[in-house]
Amino acid sequence: MNKIKNIIFLISLIGLFSCNGANSSDNKNTNTTLKDTTKVEESICEIPDIDKKYLLGQINPETDTLFVTVPAKYCLMRTEYMHRDALDPYIQMYEAAKLEGINLGLISAFRSFDTQNWLWSQKYNTNLNDTDAAKSVLRYIAMPGTSRHHWGTDIDVLQTKLNYFETTAGQKAYKWMCENAPKYGFYQVYTKGRSTGYNEEKWHWSYMPVAGNYQKQYLDKISYDDLTGFKGSNVAKDLKVIDNYVFGIDSLLLDQ
Repeated sequence: MNKIKNIIFLISLIGLFSCNGANSSDNKNTNTTLKDTTKVEESICEIPDIDKKYLLGQINPETDTLFVTVPAKYCLMRTEYMHRDALDPYIQMYEAAKLEGINLGLISAFRSFDTQNWLWSQKYNTNLNDTDAAKSVLRYIAMPGTSRHHWGTDIDVLQTKLNYFETTAGQKAYKWMCENAPKYGFYQVYTKGRSTGYNEEKWHWSYMPVAGNYQKQYLDKISYDDLTGFKGSNVAKDLKVIDNYVFGIDSLLLDQ
């Protein structure tokens, strides 16, 4: 945990970060610093104190004033909710991508603790011991209480299968995201080549002007004692899911 305690408190995005570039012919990712950040709003919402319930996803976005409903035209599967400060930047990004023939419709945005618990339980193999069962699910699915989707800042777009990004359309969309998403404050957190955390997710992007605040306060406020109420919670500490998964993100979004 000590290694990650100097997490960048992301209150300014101008020229600081980069995203993995689109796949080249040998399928290698490169980091490209993006200098054009003119579309990122200059005033970034600061959240001085975040209650544990937000960090753990234990809220109802339909009634909570920090969340807003995403207009139906941007949702591919169901009604979605986002943190209120992330919606307008997302819409601006969506409309810009649309001009290039790219559909950044939402597959998933906010997910509550209960929803995450349901997803987790669907993949949890009770025939295995808790450690092996949890490790298997953790390839792509977060333990309840540890998902960035709890914050309303993170979105899944395009497709949630890596093979889509091997197609011409998928390569075009991912390249566009890497070159343009940071202009709107969105960054890919689960990039290729990390030593810890989930497998690469080219569809998962985080609105860092708000998520940076949540990262910092998650580190300060959440302990393994808070991760309860789901199958395999007893091995969360042994697997170091806070260190290795909550903070197993692209190194450019952490203090190096």
